Amino acid sequence: MECNCYLQGILTSLIIFSIALLGGCAKPVSEFYPPDPDRTDNKTVYIVNHGLHTGIVLPKKDADPYIHSFDDFKSARYLEIGWGDETYYQTREKTLWMSIRALFWPTDSVLHVAALQTDPVAYFSNNEVVQLKLSKTGFIRLVEFIDNSFALDEKKQIIKLGSGLYGTSRFYRAEGMFHLFNNCNTWSAGAIRSSGFPISTFYVFTAGNIMYQLSPH
Repeated sequence: MECNCYLQGILTSLIIFSIALLGGCAKPVSEFYPPDPDRTDNKTVYIVNHGLHTGIVLPKKDADPYIHSFDDFKSARYLEIGWGDETYYQTREKTLWMSIRALFWPTDSVLHVAALQTDPVAYFSNNEVVQLKLSKTGFIRLVEFIDNSFALDEKKQIIKLGSGLYGTSRFYRAEGMFHLFNNCNTWSAGAIRSSGFPISTFYVFTAGNIMYQLSPH
């Protein structure tokens, strides 16, 4: 997604304010992060920086037991998943009004799922991609966080929407309302935090902040 200069200025000001206000908040600590390097069941996930938002890439075979099945992506090696505003995320031609509405009015949300057949670092060669090593327990918790983000119909099935943004991909109805303080990157940070990784979710407005918090690890 492309971000105009006006929107970028708003986000920058909010980040500075939030860091000053919340900088003293303690980071979470978990008994299952970092993973024991000697274990053979550790898992690797990938965090992709798309500029304005982030995506989380899971190895599909490892995630399948803990996530709703995707009939659309049976042969995929990886699934990249992102969460966002229903209108903004699904619209290719963005407008300033669309950006303001998404940030300052609580709106419905969607999940974007893309199937990858190649290594995520190679597939997103023009993007910043961070590999995150997790314990098996941490990986399961992250996948379950993502799975719980899918809205279900009366038959407990995921709700399919339109086709996605690139490759073999699709949008799905999601749980939660999108707004400034519950945006695509706070969702990604919440998913990462559920794995035990010590990321702070208090001032995550941009993809850059997530990548900054991941970089020391």
